[in-house]
Amino acid sequence: MRAVWLLIKFLLVVAVALLGAMFAMENSQALAVDFLLFSGPEIGLGLWLIIFLFVGTSLGILASLVIIANYRRKLARAIKKD
Repeated sequence: MRAVWLLIKFLLVVAVALLGAMFAMENSQALAVDFLLFSGPEIGLGLWLIIFLFVGTSLGILASLVIIANYRRKLARAIKKD
């Protein structure tokens, strides 16, 4: 059963990677993004979108981990009191 789940996860990762590659290839128009202090390299629009999606998702996960850690600490203190 574990091998089946491993195969399903592998196929899901491959499917997402192929979907991302197809997305980047379809949106291949070169684009340079201007940030506050510097200008980014001129790469494809699809790649920029994937990069920003990854960065935004990572920041969202990091923010939620901080909140979850805070709640876990409060819960541990409440359990110790009892």
